Amino acid sequence: MMEKKFTPPTSMLKTFIPILVVILSFTSCQQEKTANGPIYKRDYKEAILESRKELGAHLMTSFTPGGSVSVSVDGELVWSEGLGYANKELKAPTQRNTKFRIGNSSQLFTAYLIAKMQEENQLHIDSSFYTYIPDFPKKRADFTLRMLMNQVAGFPESSNREAQQLDKKIRTLKDYIKLHENDSLVYQPDSYFLQSNLSLALLGILAEDISQKRFADLIQETIIDTLQLNNTQLDNTMAIIENRSNTYDRDYIARLTNAPQINLNPLAPALGMLSTADDLNLAAQQLLEPGFFNEETLQLFYEPYQLSTGQRLNSSFGWLVITDREGRKVIGQAGSTTGGASAIAVYPEQKLVVTLCANLGSDFEDLPVMQIANHFLKIIDPKEDAKQE
Repeated sequence: MMEKKFTPPTSMLKTFIPILVVILSFTSCQQEKTANGPIYKRDYKEAILESRKELGAHLMTSFTPGGSVSVSVDGELVWSEGLGYANKELKAPTQRNTKFRIGNSSQLFTAYLIAKMQEENQLHIDSSFYTYIPDFPKKRADFTLRMLMNQVAGFPESSNREAQQLDKKIRTLKDYIKLHENDSLVYQPDSYFLQSNLSLALLGILAEDISQKRFADLIQETIIDTLQLNNTQLDNTMAIIENRSNTYDRDYIARLTNAPQINLNPLAPALGMLSTADDLNLAAQQLLEPGFFNEETLQLFYEPYQLSTGQRLNSSFGWLVITDREGRKVIGQAGSTTGGASAIAVYPEQKLVVTLCANLGSDFEDLPVMQIANHFLKIIDPKEDAKQE
């Protein structure tokens, strides 16, 4: 006798399907929450606990609403977490995929772009800027692409509040260049160092002119898509950007306020990127060994720049290059702008990368990137720690 196949009545289906939808929706939310929740590797438990105290204390004492941290060892993420609030008013917590303004750390993406264009023979960094942009108003001395990237091309130092001071008519990178194209050099190129947003902007416009593509598209295609930096993009105050943190500032008596709305598009090569601690960590890992870059390009980032006077700077092609108290080489970056800050520390020999982001820009308190790195170095580099003791 043939067994009858059970067919649920219509009334049962009507009841069951909505319940199933709710269950699946809940499961999806749970997976998303887990995906952006903290990562802790047990081998580094003590370092994480001490570092978490360090970062928590910094957020409290500086009145920073929220921040994120990412630590990798030999390419493996061992700690990643968001702390505090991405939006203080709504009490929306910071997660690992919360996007922050990263300030001057944006220039690492410009450095990467120019370095890749050299690898692909689209330009040469020791050529004159006028080789590529012959119509740019002539200055009293020539300067190269390398000088621009190393901030030694002779242009004046930029104000930390320059983005707030831009006229509302200055909307694009080309507008910004037009505003400053007749600025005079303030020192002989290759004889001094001054942090200049204009130097980075000139590299951005040069890359656009060579490729006939927008700077945003170049960064997206060359860096972001290739490295799969899924939470990195140019800032845009007019756009709806998923998981973007609110931005904060201080008033004249240091009270926390919402940051003023600013357009960072004209300063994109110098200040205008949004990113996460995880994405910055992955980007910085490209310095550890050849792969994304060849060995010759890595030396651009490793070697401190030497001026024509013979003075050696503590900076290289878009990076800071220093030695810590125990003699370890550190390649780093620190960035601050209205409503955001970031810090990066790369220890090439120990293959340690530490990155931090926060939603309050500050000219006074540095993010504790070196302090956090030291807690992990006690585990990774015990011989050096023994020397210190």
